[in-house]
Amino acid sequence: MQALDMSNNCEQCTSSYDGKGRGYLYAVITAIVCPCHLPLVGLFLGSSAAGVLFAQNFFWIAIFMGALFLISLIAAIRILL
Repeated sequence: MQALDMSNNCEQCTSSYDGKGRGYLYAVITAIVCPCHLPLVGLFLGSSAAGVLFAQNFFWIAIFMGALFLISLIAAIRILL
């Protein structure tokens, strides 16, 4: 019987992961939290408890989503380009 070689030699390992998956994830987040979609979010949440929370705190939600939009947009551009 031969012994199994369980060593992990990095010279033999080739990885095709280049970080593009994270860039695409940031791009999807950017598209979802885009401030132009706030009226649509309000329509979808209109008749629920989340809609009431959304309506009462619209200003703060808009500020948060705008900041998240900018952060994810910059991250997506830096990774993908």
